[in-house]
Amino acid sequence: MSRAPGLIYGVDETPPMAVVGLSALQHVGVAAITLVYPLILARAAGLSGTALIDFVSVTMLAMGVGTVLLCVRSRFIGSGFLCPACFTQIYLGPSLYALNKGGFALVYGMTVVAGILQLGIAPLLHRMRALLPTEIAGLVIAIVGLSLASLGVRYSLGLIEHGTVQPTYLIVAGISVVTMIVLNVWTKGYPKMLCVLIGMVVGYIASAALGMFEVATAVTAELPVVRIPRLQHTGWQFDGLLVAPFLVVAVATTLRAMGDISNAQRLNDPDWVRPGFRSMAGGVASNGIASAFCGLVGTSGVNSYSACVGLSGATGITSRVVGYACGSIFVLFAFVPAIAAAFATMPVPVMGAALFFSSAFVFTAGLQMMTARMLDARKSIVIGLSFGLAVMADIYREVFATVPAALQPIFSNSLVLGTVCAVLLNLVTRIGIRQRVLLRLDPGRMDRDRVEGFFSEHGARWGARHDIIRRATFAAVQVLEVLGDPPAGVEIEASFDEFDLDVRIRYVGAPLLLPQQKPTPQQIMESADGERLLAGYLLRRTADEITCNADTDRVEIHLHYDH
Repeated sequence: MSRAPGLIYGVDETPPMAVVGLSALQHVGVAAITLVYPLILARAAGLSGTALIDFVSVTMLAMGVGTVLLCVRSRFIGSGFLCPACFTQIYLGPSLYALNKGGFALVYGMTVVAGILQLGIAPLLHRMRALLPTEIAGLVIAIVGLSLASLGVRYSLGLIEHGTVQPTYLIVAGISVVTMIVLNVWTKGYPKMLCVLIGMVVGYIASAALGMFEVATAVTAELPVVRIPRLQHTGWQFDGLLVAPFLVVAVATTLRAMGDISNAQRLNDPDWVRPGFRSMAGGVASNGIASAFCGLVGTSGVNSYSACVGLSGATGITSRVVGYACGSIFVLFAFVPAIAAAFATMPVPVMGAALFFSSAFVFTAGLQMMTARMLDARKSIVIGLSFGLAVMADIYREVFATVPAALQPIFSNSLVLGTVCAVLLNLVTRIGIRQRVLLRLDPGRMDRDRVEGFFSEHGARWGARHDIIRRATFAAVQVLEVLGDPPAGVEIEASFDEFDLDVRIRYVGAPLLLPQQKPTPQQIMESADGERLLAGYLLRRTADEITCNADTDRVEIHLHYDH
């Protein structure tokens, strides 16, 4: 595998320990932002003081274990990429509903159920590839980037806490974002690699200077420096009525994990063309195990974190060793009450700045994945309407909050709504699309434009890659030019699935020669079959596999392209 441009340390490389440690701290700082979601649950349950510190410590322990599980590379579990775990807004709506209905015990029990459901989905991913093509994965990543940007702006302006724009929040967020941008664009080495961490530290300093950063010293003063957190546990409960919303959660977190792992694959492979389902299945299985673990120890479920994947793309460090270090740091931090208190009181505009900066890399990665495919009217409708609904879910939160409680897990979250819409529309618009198509060219009508239009039209309907369709078109046109005008005409048949494009060209005449070695100029000029030799050699180079079979005088050329 060739090296991706801008990559400093790849997934299988081990950076110097200083780089590993500082990069891991940077990811810890970005991922710690998502502690806001379990904190919302804790505040809704009325936790405070030592109980709140213990709850945050348990969430950090769960995040650390989840990060290691997601990053590990093994045969059965783990994505094998730098893909840290985080808490997610996908769990928030159903968890709040469960909290109001049955307390923390019901939240923990249904979180375990969601994790088990996700673990069951993992082995089925390969069979679901037709429902989840690359353009849908790209859409999911783009929606996540948009959601991160929206949340980052609300945090940066103080809208979430105060409902109106707060100038001091804007100042702190602006200083942090500008620091990150300057270091990322105009510096090299450590400043570039650690741009987000440095920007967050600058944001902490600015917050302290403006009187916005206050650690809960009164509580932490009563606790030892190192302390085993007490699990705020009340048992586990199960409610059959909540299976549906938590099933939606399992599917949504699966799709997000697939998108994040696909993005991590793309960052490490400049020749990336489609998601690798083996690593995605392992990552989804790990995500399910991690979420079940969260429910067992007493916190909300986790998911892979798009912002951290975007951060690794921004810094050029994608080594999975950084993921192991990140998870280990979270586990260690879980036993230090002062750190739990610091995370619990992280300045809101600093959170917003880190989210907003990382969202740019996540969003553009999604766009690149979508635009790598040919898109016709059907695909445009799927992507456009789904993206539009996701935007509406973010803008008109109050309106979507009025839907029935059973539908809240879908309509209260832009990622879930956009993803569900995309999958359903993709299923509907696939009706009428033939996966096997035929073009007949009669004698005297060997029209190159018809061949190009044939492949262009059906390639867009299939959502095929531009480069594959160009190669297939070139091969078909090359064959026509060599054959001239066969007496019985030519048939071109193309069949497609998400992984393969097969082209079969049939005609009556002499078989085409397919030499392994390039013919010499002398062979081309002096041999009667010189032109066919050269054409056959070019066809062999443009296709991944090629055969030429003759039955009496009827010939079939089979060209196969890996998609």
